Amino acid sequence: MKGSKIIFKPWADYYAENEGFYEPLVSFVIPVLNSERTLERCLKSIICQNYQRIEIIVVDNGSTDSSVRIAEKYGAKIYYHKGLLGDVRRLGIEKSSGDLIALWDSDIYIPHPKWLLRGVNTLNKFSKASTLWVLTAPPPDAGILTKAYNWFSWATMLFFAKEGVGFWGGGASIFRRKAIEDVGGITKGIDTGEDYDLARKLAMKDYEVIFYNDPVYHDTHDTLTELIRKDLRRAKNFKKVGLANLTGIPLRELLTVNLTFGIYLSLKNLFVKKKIYFGMVPIVLLLRLIVYSLSYLLR
Repeated sequence: MKGSKIIFKPWADYYAENEGFYEPLVSFVIPVLNSERTLERCLKSIICQNYQRIEIIVVDNGSTDSSVRIAEKYGAKIYYHKGLLGDVRRLGIEKSSGDLIALWDSDIYIPHPKWLLRGVNTLNKFSKASTLWVLTAPPPDAGILTKAYNWFSWATMLFFAKEGVGFWGGGASIFRRKAIEDVGGITKGIDTGEDYDLARKLAMKDYEVIFYNDPVYHDTHDTLTELIRKDLRRAKNFKKVGLANLTGIPLRELLTVNLTFGIYLSLKNLFVKKKIYFGMVPIVLLLRLIVYSLSYLLR
């Protein structure tokens, strides 16, 4: 099965701040659902960018907290749609105006003001690329669970991506609008995994994906309850659509790599690097295996 074509280079190898650089409008499309814990930091980091042409599209999925008030405070254009995450993102894209679309999450924030200028400049250097696939990192004040989840997720994703296996370029990514429109956008009626769906369709059209390793912070999975809740939702959708079909990774390979990184390499790093969060990785793996196994066994 054809996977995404990923271009790996350190951003500094091809980045330059050019005078007179054309700044296309960048639309940040952000679904929210009771996101008050992280949303203000997310939006503040966007408007503080050293980049003039930005719009913020917030699509509220039925929040009962102060999420909408926070979005109003930062001048976001607010729309409402209570439903599947893929449909929420699809609406946000339809309501946006930018030539570039940042499909963002409310728990992601940008660490420095030149980040967007550098990212756009990088994407502009690759005319065949649809996507700037952005590395995420735990915030400096993150707990061990967030650090464990981030390391485990990126270790496995990058292993497959470098092997040319799977569909990549989701999560925090910036897309060319014309590429999204070329593939018909996110498929209607899909929930979590909508990023794999879009990445799959772009890969089928031979678009390139630029891996951008100037990270943004992802403040997520800070409790076991949140981790289990999100994995239950993912597992339900993957069961409906088909895990291998959606991700482009054969199930046997997925299990082998997850077990290798989740047990052997994490424990090795625990003793070599002496970082406590590596000891949490096998627990993350065990919980994920239990959740997915129960989801697939139970109707």
